[in-house]
Amino acid sequence: MSIKIDEFVDFANMLADSATATSMKYFRKNLDVENKDDESPVTVADKETEEIIRNKIRNNFPNHGILGEEYENENLDSEFIWVIDPIDGTRSFIAGHKDFGNLISLLHNNEPIIGIINCPAHKERWIGIKDKKTTCNGKKVLTSGVNKIENAYLFSSGIFFYEPIFRKGFEILKEKSKYYRLGGDCYMYGMLSSGLIDIVVEDTLKAHDYMALINVIEGAGGKITDKFGKSVNLQSDGSLIASSCDELHDKIIKIINN
Repeated sequence: MSIKIDEFVDFANMLADSATATSMKYFRKNLDVENKDDESPVTVADKETEEIIRNKIRNNFPNHGILGEEYENENLDSEFIWVIDPIDGTRSFIAGHKDFGNLISLLHNNEPIIGIINCPAHKERWIGIKDKKTTCNGKKVLTSGVNKIENAYLFSSGIFFYEPIFRKGFEILKEKSKYYRLGGDCYMYGMLSSGLIDIVVEDTLKAHDYMALINVIEGAGGKITDKFGKSVNLQSDGSLIASSCDELHDKIIKIINN
């Protein structure tokens, strides 16, 4: 890759360090909680974490674009775009649950090249780099390789399957899978990358929710697409299927679209 990938990885790690410091400063503290227009909660931790990340990007790479959750997008016609979810799992964060995380990704010509799932309360950080092996806390990780639904552990946020065909397919997956659990926020994608679970299914996501996941999942040997099996990009419909391998993924997609 001809771009300055090592420099960008170091910078992304520095952003994750800043996100850790800011979000943990407020974790398990009494916080005022606001509801946004879509009824999702937001706190000072979300806003301050994103502000700090944005300022660092502006100061170091003023020509880069920024797509975040809490503030207006900037320079989205740029060659490079940073995509930020300052606190993925704000409801968990508010409740003092550790599965929240900071999601940071870098796109080059709209293709993801770096993704970080940073889970500061668990002290775990997954780093995915295009065409390289995913690491967690500096050690390479691999998905489980489980290729049968009946042997798979399925996770999901589970409460936002509004489209009837998708909901029906998901219910079938629940019945066929070996184990099933609701909840996990971005931490469940880290667990999938480390081979601890095998399938994650979600819907109604936005770009800041999923762009950082792509390089992490793929670099660990997994597969990640929308519900139709198509590659995920900034314009995707918000559905997301992540699994341990291609063979398992194909079976999931067939069930969901049956």
